[in-house]
Amino acid sequence: MQTFEYKGKRYIKIKQDWYSEIGEKQPLKTAVELDAVFSDSILSKEEDVKTLLNQSAHFQSTGINQKALDYALEALKMAEMKQDRVQLPVALVKSCEIYRLLKQFDTASYLIAKTCTEWPDVCDQPSVTTMKAIIACDQLHAKEALELAELATSQFRLLKKKSSDELLIVWNRIKASFPDEYQQYKVKKQSSKDA
Repeated sequence: MQTFEYKGKRYIKIKQDWYSEIGEKQPLKTAVELDAVFSDSILSKEEDVKTLLNQSAHFQSTGINQKALDYALEALKMAEMKQDRVQLPVALVKSCEIYRLLKQFDTASYLIAKTCTEWPDVCDQPSVTTMKAIIACDQLHAKEALELAELATSQFRLLKKKSSDELLIVWNRIKASFPDEYQQYKVKKQSSKDA
């Protein structure tokens, strides 16, 4: 729940809805206007990374992907500025996720490469490696997708964590999109176990 003052009146935002001070739900036209002004106010003042990511998720869930991207990139910039190694991979993955929705696969790939050059330890996160594998699938790079999916699986094991749902989806995409390469991978994997 957040309160926001606009044109001399106080409004309350609960999830995606806006209410007046006395609890009246605001009509759609007012809510859209409040969303826009509220969003601009968040971008103009120094907010924390998590708030920006939440706003990005809100716009993504309502289908306003360009606005969602603006917030995700702002969150990424802020995480870099604050050297926040916890939120940095989250903001990077969210930004790439939205670039993918906008079918800008090369831009997503470039953003990961650029960020990983500046923050190499971020690339050791399995969520980032998984996103790299997803983008490799999008770009139909079978060998790279397999290598990255295998690396992400290893990273999850090293952290003693269960593989994410996203990584399981990547493995299924690889199996469906690149059946020959996947079979070769399985045979190679089995022969190295037998050796």
